[in-house]
Amino acid sequence: MVIKKKRFWLTLLAAGLTFFFSSGFLDSQQRFRRTPPYPDPLPPINLPKVESAVLPTGLKIITINGLNNPVYNLQILIQAGESDSPPGLSGLATIAAQMLFRGTITLNRAEIEEKIEYLGINYSVEVRPDYTIFSFVFLEEFLDQVLELINLFFVEPTFPAMELASAKREFYYRLLDKNRDSEKTGYEFFLKQMFVHSGYNPGVVDEELIKNITTKDVAAFHQRLFRPNNSTIIITGNLDMVTAEKKIRNSFSRWVPKPVEKPSRPKLLNKNFEKICLLDLPVQEVSVIAGNVIAPLTDEDYFGLLVLNQIMGGATTSRLFLNLRESKSLAFYAFSELSFLGGNGLFWIRIKTAPESIVQIIRELHSQFRSLTETRIDPAEVERAKAYLIGNLPLQFQTPEALSRRIGLLSLFQLPEDFWNKYYQNIMVVSPERVQEVAKKYLTNNPLIIIVADLKTVLDYLREFDKIEIYNRKGQIKAISEKGVLKYEAR
Repeated sequence: MVIKKKRFWLTLLAAGLTFFFSSGFLDSQQRFRRTPPYPDPLPPINLPKVESAVLPTGLKIITINGLNNPVYNLQILIQAGESDSPPGLSGLATIAAQMLFRGTITLNRAEIEEKIEYLGINYSVEVRPDYTIFSFVFLEEFLDQVLELINLFFVEPTFPAMELASAKREFYYRLLDKNRDSEKTGYEFFLKQMFVHSGYNPGVVDEELIKNITTKDVAAFHQRLFRPNNSTIIITGNLDMVTAEKKIRNSFSRWVPKPVEKPSRPKLLNKNFEKICLLDLPVQEVSVIAGNVIAPLTDEDYFGLLVLNQIMGGATTSRLFLNLRESKSLAFYAFSELSFLGGNGLFWIRIKTAPESIVQIIRELHSQFRSLTETRIDPAEVERAKAYLIGNLPLQFQTPEALSRRIGLLSLFQLPEDFWNKYYQNIMVVSPERVQEVAKKYLTNNPLIIIVADLKTVLDYLREFDKIEIYNRKGQIKAISEKGVLKYEAR
């Protein structure tokens, strides 16, 4: 009898456990798997000490101290770029920046190069639409000599005619080489279409106009915009603000301020684009660029846009790449990005594909936009995107140059000083509802779509499109395709 009772209770217990695991317990387990765990508090971003000051000349100084590194990085950020080049002098901003290293009143190009080599300076120049960054990396022991040399570039450049001819020629061939990249060419055409009739140049350089640039033009550009009251110096190294201010004040005492006119920047609107443009280039693969206007970097939507972009196409684990490449084999790659220029923001997508996949690619793009605006976004997907953004941030501060650039751009874009310190916090509060709210705000309208392809190769694949405007390399409309038939061709 005892044995039978034990068996009865064991049977009853087993049945109860089976019911427990097969019903409520398993349901709760499934809910747990669908809902990301509540994250532990994130440690603060421990950036080095950052101080700033402004000299009487208007020159802003930012010091980033506490790296305990004998290698210094000095960056000079000028609030002038290719958008400031006159229409007929495309590329002037880039040429003016390059010419600073080709001769001063007291040093010729060979002597400058000799000093740079002796001091072990590694330098670079980056010219963007709205700003130019000069970056110098050197050892701490050479700080005074480096400051003395850099001062000459901004105070007494001479712009020799022979050096100008050489700089123009080198820049011309660099542009020709870049133009072989269909994606870069397509993105520049995309920018031109976005800012058409706005009076703003988004950094697109016409290589044929470089020949118009004269020594007088370069000198005038330098005199007008390369001013201390239009510049910021960022020093990353073992240097406090008091010492840095004293050294820079002494070294740059001859850099004279002058009023700098700030051109008004156009305010673009997110709108519904009805047309598709094809840029006719002799390329084998097809590039598709698509996008629209979003809020500027300073807007409250920024962090929601960051997460949205990461979900859409920020990495190989994002929707575009997984859907277009991994799942459907329609693209070689597919990514999305955020860009900020001229006081505006742009959300844009870049895809490399084959001619026969163009129609499906564009259909899938519209489908992805509808999904993000109409279908509930999985909280787990949002958490993965946020985790990526948070985990990736420290990589953006790994080198002194990267750190200097990030801190310097805070000043340029007029962002709060605690922007990076609150980055984690601002990312963490982005919810699936917030991402969808931002998606509805910026992805509801049809994006501008640019196809970069050889017209002869893809014409038969365009029959499903009602209308496509076809442009040549110079951005001039040359034909209109309706259902794959060329209805008009400019002469």
